[in-house]
Amino acid sequence: MMHVAMKHNGSNRVFRISAGLLLLALGLSGLAGYGRQQPGPAVVTEPAGTAGEKATADQQQVKAPQAEARYVLPLEKRARAVAYSRAQYLIYFASLALSIGIYGLFWRAGFAVALRDWVRRVSRRRFVQSSLFAALFLAAVEVLELPLDYYGEFRLEHRFDLSTQGLGSWLADWTKNLGLTVLTGIILVWVFYWLVRRSPRRWWFYSWLASIPLTLGFILIGPYVVEPLFNRFTPLDKTQPVLAGRIEKMLSRGGLAIPRSHIYEMNASAKTRIVDAYVSGLGASKRMVVWDTLLNKLDSDETLLVLGHEAGHYVLHHIPKEFALIELLFLVLSYVGFVVVNGILGRAGARTSVEGAGDLASLPIMLLVLTVLVFAASPGINGISRHYEHQADQFGLEVAYGTVADPNAADIRAFQILGEEDLEDPDPNPFVRFWLYTHPPLDDRIRFAASYRPWAEGKPCEFVPLARD
Repeated sequence: MMHVAMKHNGSNRVFRISAGLLLLALGLSGLAGYGRQQPGPAVVTEPAGTAGEKATADQQQVKAPQAEARYVLPLEKRARAVAYSRAQYLIYFASLALSIGIYGLFWRAGFAVALRDWVRRVSRRRFVQSSLFAALFLAAVEVLELPLDYYGEFRLEHRFDLSTQGLGSWLADWTKNLGLTVLTGIILVWVFYWLVRRSPRRWWFYSWLASIPLTLGFILIGPYVVEPLFNRFTPLDKTQPVLAGRIEKMLSRGGLAIPRSHIYEMNASAKTRIVDAYVSGLGASKRMVVWDTLLNKLDSDETLLVLGHEAGHYVLHHIPKEFALIELLFLVLSYVGFVVVNGILGRAGARTSVEGAGDLASLPIMLLVLTVLVFAASPGINGISRHYEHQADQFGLEVAYGTVADPNAADIRAFQILGEEDLEDPDPNPFVRFWLYTHPPLDDRIRFAASYRPWAEGKPCEFVPLARD
């Protein structure tokens, strides 16, 4: 997954829940990627050879020793990486502007009011009205966003030779995403407006409370319900039993017990050439997923460093910690949104025939305000994520020590390969890093990977004491 919080591929294309209660909390999916859009180092020592490695001649060239640990790209590929990254940044801001424009249009042009009047004529039951309104409203938004989705998720990826997905497959995924968005939106819109009508003065607080179990539920069922709709998963123990055994040994060293049956290989190559891995789920649903594209490009030592990073998110409790922090931020935004929405309705609600906050026709106003607030909070949300991603990098090095001969060199090679394969931005603008990046810049990660070796200095490790053995 990219370390800019804006793109999703395959099972990582988390469906957008436009109804709003989960917009912030779904940012937790940023924990699910090792280094999408992160450069990687080129400093190397001799690779530790293992049976079944799939390193190509190009990768062996990457492993040549360098004077300094840096993310280095050949001139032609560097130009492509810069062009690709800049296109993605533009698409992100264009998508934001488009969403705001659609919500504003649906409000000011009277579409939401007309839709509300129609559903009232169809049924007198509030649940039926809410369901019809949410389904048609969200479907209309998705259809209007389709051209930009098509360009950003299909055309751009093919233009830079990162996608292997055909148009029919992409449209099938888009349709599944639409169905999930509508289904989830029906539930969320009904719950939200029920709370608004029940408590006109405190709905901001109760909707925040409701978001907690709803989001936890999404995190728990995602691996079982959502991810299999977009990709095929096979237990890694069946396809790479030797590697699965090394992973199990490494995880036990870090104090993490994930059954081999919950370590999966995903058939990412059916849709993309991007290289990645991620973790998802909580409790009994937690799993570790490595893309087959990563297995085809990285040797087993490099793969262990990637999965050590992912394991760190579980061992260091990043998912519940980030969930709690984001929910606290969401509480503040909920109240700010309540004040702003009431102000808008007080000034312009009557002129646009919106009857109040409990009126279904207020949905575009709610989403417009929420979208702006989430965007304004992005630096805080992504700053939290960058902190946890750095901790996961540190944990990965510590937990791999003793299982991998030279974890620093393997981590550097892994970053470099991922950077090259995924066309990561070699020199992101400081504003973009601050506002959008969910992971530290790749150069920072590579330098850390090259320099962090407490075991060589007789110092204790912070997260994995056994790494000193």
